[in-house]
Amino acid sequence: MEHSGHTPEWTGPKVERTLRNGKHLYVSAFKAWLVEQARRPGVSVAGLALRNGVNANLLRHWMKLEHWPGHVPALLPVTIAAEPASCEVAAATRAYPSSGTMEIELCGAVVRLSGEIDVAQLKTVLAVLRS
Repeated sequence: MEHSGHTPEWTGPKVERTLRNGKHLYVSAFKAWLVEQARRPGVSVAGLALRNGVNANLLRHWMKLEHWPGHVPALLPVTIAAEPASCEVAAATRAYPSSGTMEIELCGAVVRLSGEIDVAQLKTVLAVLRS
């Protein structure tokens, strides 16, 4: 397989040590570099992992960790419209546990969530709406 030229090659040591069961403990600098390269636009995470001898799922796991520089929680795009003249502070919440749907009404706007809901993201969205 030919190198696509999307990312430079790592020149330092990759593995700090190998355990008896064959698992590798990777050098932190290598992991940070690999995560940084994987976050570049247009880079194939699987291809990058393969070129560097790392399992793609392990690289995706490293990308989710918050302690790496550049970690930004995934949020959906939000459009803010002009606030109505009178906006009640109270919010009505209806939950439909059997269907996996939740509706939150704030100031005449309805936020409808369905499927699996990430509590941390919901708290972030509600904090922004509250401010």
